[in-house]
Amino acid sequence: MERLNINQLNKWIDSQKSDVERTIIRNRKDEKIVRMRERDKDEQIILDKLCIKRWKEAEKEGKIKYITDRKWYYDFD
Repeated sequence: MERLNINQLNKWIDSQKSDVERTIIRNRKDEKIVRMRERDKDEQIILDKLCIKRWKEAEKEGKIKYITDRKWYYDFD
């Protein structure tokens, strides 16, 4: 068995990376990719702010119709 040092291993990994990524993309199903790691706190805060901003814009544009306190209709484009 051939012995490799870490530099040789890293070079080999880099040389094979594009082929492996291409194969993975080709064989990927059209299924939704499930996120495995938890979002960090900053990312959660930013996404919450973006969602709230979009919701308020939709309210201003009249895309959201409140039927009752717990029921509403969102008109998607």
